[in-house]
Amino acid sequence: MNNSTEESDEPFKDAAIAKLAEIAGVAKDLDAVARLKHELVPLGREFRRIISITPSELDRSPSSHTLTERLDWIDTQVLNPLDKLIPALGPDCRHLLSLWPQEVAPDLMPDLDEVTRHLEHLRLLARHVAVMLVTYRKHDLPHGLLIRNHIVVASAAALDRALPNLKPSRGTYDKKSKKFDGRYPHC
Repeated sequence: MNNSTEESDEPFKDAAIAKLAEIAGVAKDLDAVARLKHELVPLGREFRRIISITPSELDRSPSSHTLTERLDWIDTQVLNPLDKLIPALGPDCRHLLSLWPQEVAPDLMPDLDEVTRHLEHLRLLARHVAVMLVTYRKHDLPHGLLIRNHIVVASAAALDRALPNLKPSRGTYDKKSKKFDGRYPHC
């Protein structure tokens, strides 16, 4: 295999799929390995995309902002300014933007009704983000933990689709490592 493939950003390289197939006991079943790859590669890409756009403590996340930090930012940097800007652009205040006697060409003037609609949509988005952040903060569910949980659930479903005859097993408990050793590896 060439270096460019090994260094690619694929979430499941051939070696990882082969290792999973070996753990599942299907390494010699090429159809099963292909089904495993067919299910897991898109899943890995989607979760990499999610991680890349969601602040969390996970690697590849755009930032490690906490739910509280994000909520503070939404309030101070988005909602509070919008709550001032939207009314300031209303029909009753537009005369304050007059440039007379140095008026600009009409095509340079923004359609303030359209601008206001966009700002209202932005405010609605920000409010939804704020409600989501408050909800997850109340239940102490940081996004990194949520993403991990979604990965586990989605991976189990993908394994079930790819290898329907695989019997999930936590395996046997190892007292020394205090972990289970079985078909489904545990962190």
